[in-house]
Amino acid sequence: MTETRAPHEAPAAGDARPAVSVVEVRSEREARAVVDVLGGVWQRDDGKPPLPPELAWAFAHSGNYVALATVEGEPVAAAIGFRGDDADGAHLHSHIAGVLPTWQGAGIGYVIKQHQRAWALAHGIDRITWTFDPLVARNAYFNVVKLGAQLTRYYVDFYGRMDDGINDGDETDRCLVTWRLTSPQAVAAAAGDTRPADIDELRAEGGADLLIRADVAGTPMLGTTDADIRLVQLPSDIVALRRSDPETAQSWRRALRRALVPAFEAGLEVVGVTRDSWYVVRRP
Repeated sequence: MTETRAPHEAPAAGDARPAVSVVEVRSEREARAVVDVLGGVWQRDDGKPPLPPELAWAFAHSGNYVALATVEGEPVAAAIGFRGDDADGAHLHSHIAGVLPTWQGAGIGYVIKQHQRAWALAHGIDRITWTFDPLVARNAYFNVVKLGAQLTRYYVDFYGRMDDGINDGDETDRCLVTWRLTSPQAVAAAAGDTRPADIDELRAEGGADLLIRADVAGTPMLGTTDADIRLVQLPSDIVALRRSDPETAQSWRRALRRALVPAFEAGLEVVGVTRDSWYVVRRP
């Protein structure tokens, strides 16, 4: 039995997952609900949402992906994507997706991304891309392990300055996530078969440390290697580090940039993430 909860109260640890309903947006009213949710995730000082509701409705009305997730009728998450075309062909670009802070950790992000995957496949699209901050270890784990995607490119200061309550004061470096929807990893993840990388097994296979936390303070130390498997450690919580030690946080930004940009240029990808925040960089 699922416990009835007050509005905006997420399940406690160990509780049953909430019953989530995800629907495609079919009206201007629903589009405004989507933007309200996203504004609750990216809370700006000026109170403005991350995009105008009119634009969200225009995306939906023109046949792009705009979805709203609810629990017992209460909006809790939303996602917006649009069709794109690049050197690898047609795809869906997932521009923005988020879960309200009080519902994070309840599995809702996974549900809405699987809805997005099903929508794309139903529309003849077998690849979804999006960008994210590669220093955020929990999001990296979600993208690569929980969804079965890979990180394929690195963009330096991709969005320029952003005052959205999350990225304030930091350069907006981003990694491109490539979710190949029919790959063995994506199919297994959709069935709930998720496998974090094992750092000891990778080292036994010849993996070499490229970027590590050098001391208890979490200072990054970048090495050099041309190994086929490169192991890149992340700070455990870059969001907290930005608040407590902005200088060290910036040193992580620069070190990760120097580790990943040459790797991607050489055709390598991030194909795995460990539970304790290591990237596995190798040829796919």
